Amino acid sequence: MNTLDRYISGLFLKNLAVALAGLVAFYLFQALMGELIDNKYPSSQIIVYNLMNLPFILVQMAPPSVMMATVMTLSGLNRTNELTASFAIGIGIQRISGLLLGIVFMFSCLMLMMQDRVLPPVFKARNTYYWQEMKKRTDFFLDVKKDKIWYRSKNLIYNIRTFDPQTKMIHGMAVYTFDEDFGLAQFVEAEKALFTPNGWRLMDGTVTIFSKEDQSPMTQTFKEKDLVIQETPKDFQEIEREVHGLRLKELREYINRSKASGANTRSYEVEYHSRISLAFIPLVMCILGVPFSIGNRRSGSAARDFGLSMAVTFFYWLFYSVGLSLGTNGALPPVLGAWLPSVFFAGLAAFLLTRNYGQA
Repeated sequence: MNTLDRYISGLFLKNLAVALAGLVAFYLFQALMGELIDNKYPSSQIIVYNLMNLPFILVQMAPPSVMMATVMTLSGLNRTNELTASFAIGIGIQRISGLLLGIVFMFSCLMLMMQDRVLPPVFKARNTYYWQEMKKRTDFFLDVKKDKIWYRSKNLIYNIRTFDPQTKMIHGMAVYTFDEDFGLAQFVEAEKALFTPNGWRLMDGTVTIFSKEDQSPMTQTFKEKDLVIQETPKDFQEIEREVHGLRLKELREYINRSKASGANTRSYEVEYHSRISLAFIPLVMCILGVPFSIGNRRSGSAARDFGLSMAVTFFYWLFYSVGLSLGTNGALPPVLGAWLPSVFFAGLAAFLLTRNYGQA
């Protein structure tokens, strides 16, 4: 790496750090202000809860930060005629773009690692803090694994294979009921559980009753049985949120298991592909930022660069959100819904870059 490469790299990384810190601080500030004004929880709990969300905010703000850093770096070099000087000594925009893309690629790999290694345990810790410290539900426990779901509420513990919120059906349900001394009083297992207007209806299962007086448990089979519990599908929908706490490999295995049970897995598949695509959106943002920065514009300011970056980012996120919605609704395959916006904007950026190469 020569002196010019080090100079441009250092300038880009400095702008990236400033942009990332600014956007993260702004996002965190507006989230804190909204919840503090709402005043539903103590201020200390709101601050801790939002600070635990910092890794997620960092990943979300990475794409616009890269866009801003690219535009600020190249526009700044353009205004000071340093780009012209680079072109004069034979260093074209292809070389400079390649340098920035190399840095952003390593940054995207770091974001993917954060999504897979850092965000899942942080999400679980944040969710536990919310339910136990803020909601005061010390009896509540939810843990989604690749092969099972454990859900605890008061004196009941549920073991669920898969839950389909669209059909309000549970595939593979076991309910453990405990007495006041936390001794097992009843165990119910069913192949399916369907929520009806009258409550939960179990199908094809067994019920085992444990008695302190009788050492031998009594077991009966049933074709259909009503289960009287307080939990509704709305309570079990927390399972969908908890999927965010799975790593990519675990999420893939959870999707395969849910699909084998006949559950609708489109939303989970979109979640899986969007995590990967989100990590590499900074690459597209970097490519998009180049053609907007190397035109024959010697005037302007950082405010203009910021406005341009935000405008491009807004339209990108709009298309990205629409793509995810179409993937979740089944209008597009999940992988296409997650990647199509990136492919489209990358193609647009490549076209604009090709035009500018001839002018640089």
